[in-house]
Amino acid sequence: MWIDLFLCLLMAHLVADFGLQTSTSCESKAEKHWHSIHQYIHAGIVFALSWLVAFDLGFWLCALTIGVLHLCIDVWKSYRKENVVWFSLDQLLHLLVLAVVSRLWISMSAWRIPFGVEAWWIAAAVAVMICWKPSNIFIKLVLRHYSVNMPQEKESGFNAGALIGTIERWLILIFVCLQRYDALGLLIAAKSIIRFGDSQTNKSEYVLAGTLLSIFIAVLAGLGVMMAHKI
Repeated sequence: MWIDLFLCLLMAHLVADFGLQTSTSCESKAEKHWHSIHQYIHAGIVFALSWLVAFDLGFWLCALTIGVLHLCIDVWKSYRKENVVWFSLDQLLHLLVLAVVSRLWISMSAWRIPFGVEAWWIAAAVAVMICWKPSNIFIKLVLRHYSVNMPQEKESGFNAGALIGTIERWLILIFVCLQRYDALGLLIAAKSIIRFGDSQTNKSEYVLAGTLLSIFIAVLAGLGVMMAHKI
């Protein structure tokens, strides 16, 4: 099925776009656009990972196509403002490329996931990745779009909120996959109790909005894994 290849390519995309891409790289791409060397290094990584996950030497042309189109989309995105609309559109375009390439390749070959790996394992890995940096970025941009102001924190290089949100989504993902919705309810209740005594209205609103978005994303990711398991 083409969806199996799509999941593998999506995993490669998430690793390249969020796991391996640094803030320095993103800043360089936003400032220098197509002149930035990071644009081409990043596109090369996308090409290499896309080719690698296919485990098929003949897939090199498709991987190259993905890398080149990824470069074009990123250069186009670098001229746009950093907001949730452009971020979402950027990711949707990348996913569209992966879907089209997957369908075309499967129509021409009898590709299967190598080493006997089941598709839902890949789906689970994709869900874990989505619940990490992509979700943190998306939630931050959504809150900014709706002018939900982030409270002032102490100056620190450590972002506790992002870490807490990530761990929270991973726990929710596990609970949904295990169909332990009682544990999910306890987690939400426990976080509510911790924040109950917070007298700062703007901080409470920020945490509540971020938590609801976080839960929504993690539950969707968990349901996606369950659907992949049943296929």
